Amino acid sequence: MTSQHLLDELAPVLNRPFRVLAYGDPNVDLVFAVAQPPASDQKVLGRHLGRFAGGTVANAGCAAAALGCRTQAFGRVGADDDGRFLLEAYALHGVATQYVHTMAAAQSACAMIMLEPGGEKALVYAPLPGSPFDAAALSAALSASTLVYAMPYDLEEFVSVRALARARGTLVAIDVEAAMAPHDGDGDRLMGLADIVFMNEATYRHLFGCAPALAHMRGMLARGPRILVVTRGGAGALAVTRTAGAGQDAFSATLVDSTGAGDCFNGAFLAALFEGASLQECLRFACAAASHAVAQLGARSGIPSRARVDALLG
Repeated sequence: MTSQHLLDELAPVLNRPFRVLAYGDPNVDLVFAVAQPPASDQKVLGRHLGRFAGGTVANAGCAAAALGCRTQAFGRVGADDDGRFLLEAYALHGVATQYVHTMAAAQSACAMIMLEPGGEKALVYAPLPGSPFDAAALSAALSASTLVYAMPYDLEEFVSVRALARARGTLVAIDVEAAMAPHDGDGDRLMGLADIVFMNEATYRHLFGCAPALAHMRGMLARGPRILVVTRGGAGALAVTRTAGAGQDAFSATLVDSTGAGDCFNGAFLAALFEGASLQECLRFACAAASHAVAQLGARSGIPSRARVDALLG
């Protein structure tokens, strides 16, 4: 199945107002520069680098929108300055926020990110309590969207999200991290819930016990997804469908902050996919976008314009 064949199957829902529905709460990132993160019972000196809009799903949605893919968000913010900041940040990248609910008397989700000199990071995340799941509102949002993109940390909640998506003919894409699959069988269950699965190389090794390779990845499609994409940091990315496989080297980049680079890659891949790009073209476009994302401080500061990506691709 090529990317174009997938779009052919989706023809009845490609005319919906939005291509992507980003499901999940955004958060504020408080970023500190440190020589190294503190160990237990240790204090380190740091430098406050600023407050940025973040959240993995929100970052991917903003990247998709900035690169020309019609995107709306579904989630919650607090009724505070951070909540207003997060809504403004969505608008900056062209993401619609009709389905972002402001929670009275709640503090917006936030993360403390400790950025090391080489650009790698450690973080602490404080989510909003409860869940953004609202069946009636989500059903309406899904009906207006071709694809829902999520990070299924709450597997039971995501089963409900997926059921609503299936009932409305909406494609499902997920980004999987190792922490989502602490038990045997969790990885298989996640794979079976999505049409498109993204993960990084460390997660692939955790789930399947080996390094990603195209032949092995294609075997993993038997577990359910139509497309499997594995990012490999400086080594680029790999992707397979049931009839095609592709690899792409990373583009040269100066690493300033890796926060949000994978999210930018995923959003860019979806943007290219919905333009009918081949699997190879999707990877190349996404790697080019991600090379811009790592070159600036903040999860979304480096999200490139379409013109910048096109210029890099020549």
